[in-house]
Amino acid sequence: MSFLITRPDYDPVTKYLSYWSESIVEVAKNKGRKTVDLKGQKVTKDELTGRIAKLNPSLVVLNGHGSENSIVGQNDETLIEVGDNEHILHSRITYAVSCRCGKNLGPKSVEAGNSTFIGYDDDFVFMSDRKYLSRPPKDKMAQPFMEASNRVPISLLKGHKASDASRQSKEMFEKSYKTLSSSSSDPNSLQATHFLWWDMMHQVCLGNGNATI
Repeated sequence: MSFLITRPDYDPVTKYLSYWSESIVEVAKNKGRKTVDLKGQKVTKDELTGRIAKLNPSLVVLNGHGSENSIVGQNDETLIEVGDNEHILHSRITYAVSCRCGKNLGPKSVEAGNSTFIGYDDDFVFMSDRKYLSRPPKDKMAQPFMEASNRVPISLLKGHKASDASRQSKEMFEKSYKTLSSSSSDPNSLQATHFLWWDMMHQVCLGNGNATI
């Protein structure tokens, strides 16, 4: 089965998501999955549409900014939008690390059945340390957010059901929340716990929760 991931990298947020997604790509390759890694300038609507049509990936991971109705790629180019091309996500599992797309785009993408969409029905938020903008994987402040998010596709690539992948991700968010809640030495702990709980509560698993790749 093939796997496709988008990794725009044109601003601090997308650069963080792109860098931290390296581990997902590595797991996919180690598991022998045929991997399509669309990165930087390759994250366009035409490129995404063409690769999905040609390879029919069983898992699609979309990183980038978004809204209730759309997900964008490099330089804010719209990749998928309700009423235009959400059908390209039908009959596959999609994980979107994109603000609010689980509110409307997610439900619309699974309407045809036999589809699964995991994402966030409100903003996906994380903390970061500005001194690590050029080397995001070294950012310990961002680590709990990125590792919990990455648990979804990594679990799926290891053969777990969609509902279990989402549950495992939420458990990681909650574990980090509890760890930071008990910390009094980190001045950023209170804000971090709020954001971790927020992401956990707003992650949704829509459609066929029993789906595997």
